[in-house]
Amino acid sequence: MTDLGPLSGSISQHIELRRSLGFIFKGAEYALIEFDRYLAGTFPDAKTVTRSMVTGYLQSLPGREMMTLRDRLTHLRQFCRFLFQLDPETYIPERSLVPHASITRLAHIYTDEEATKLIRAALALPPLDSLRPHTYATILALLWVSGIRISEALRLNLEDIDSERAVLYIRQSKFFKSRLVPLALSSISALEEYRVRRAGYGHDEGPQAPLFVNLRGRRCNYYTVRPTFLVLSRQLGLKTIQGRDPRLHDFRHTFATSYLSRVYQTGKNPGAALPLLATYLGHANITNTQTYLHPDISLLEKSGQRFHDYARRNAHEGI
Repeated sequence: MTDLGPLSGSISQHIELRRSLGFIFKGAEYALIEFDRYLAGTFPDAKTVTRSMVTGYLQSLPGREMMTLRDRLTHLRQFCRFLFQLDPETYIPERSLVPHASITRLAHIYTDEEATKLIRAALALPPLDSLRPHTYATILALLWVSGIRISEALRLNLEDIDSERAVLYIRQSKFFKSRLVPLALSSISALEEYRVRRAGYGHDEGPQAPLFVNLRGRRCNYYTVRPTFLVLSRQLGLKTIQGRDPRLHDFRHTFATSYLSRVYQTGKNPGAALPLLATYLGHANITNTQTYLHPDISLLEKSGQRFHDYARRNAHEGI
């Protein structure tokens, strides 16, 4: 891990120890890097962890779901217990810092107009003569048309785009599952156009080079992409029905919901289509997929009408 803050060395030791014991620890690594970055800006001379550091960090995460905050606290508690063995002055956060009460966060379903405006806004990002605006516009467009996770998009390498077959190779994703994601020819063409533009800026074109790169030619990471996306969404005044900032992950919800809508519009059996959607999204079963489906009023009306027609037809045949 690159040194970012005052405790980065201790965090690296902690992560290496946990991995040596067989723990995957990827989520914890992200959380602790985020914590270390917070310390770099607010407690740059920190030698150990204090209560004010932990509470300040948790308060610096506005808009995060309660479950996310509890995960962050759990990772910090594990790290502080490790640090306590080296320095008894280390504060070990109590679980009560984050209440158990959970608030359900509703997904934001992007309209075509909102998604288009976000992509156009990304194309206006500075510096205009750099690859950066095209990188963000392509990332947002890919999330919109594919429904893949932001983490999956950022992990893509050049070799993961198969233009001949019009598919993306998603390697070692959540729970270490890999899958193929078919794309429309227009989407593949857009990715190829970005790759050509990317090459024009002199970036590495090796097969294992990252697809999406920052101004330094390094792989884009979530902790840079997310705040940039928030700038764009706030610039456009986008808010969820709960008055919150929409998330990048909401593009995945949007894709799944749009898919369900198209199934109803074409008269297909949604029960038969859901397993296909689950496979496409990388889910082991449709139960996980159903949490991404948010039918609107018009879709519910279509569903109700279909059931009404089905019931009337069966009743008529039974006479």
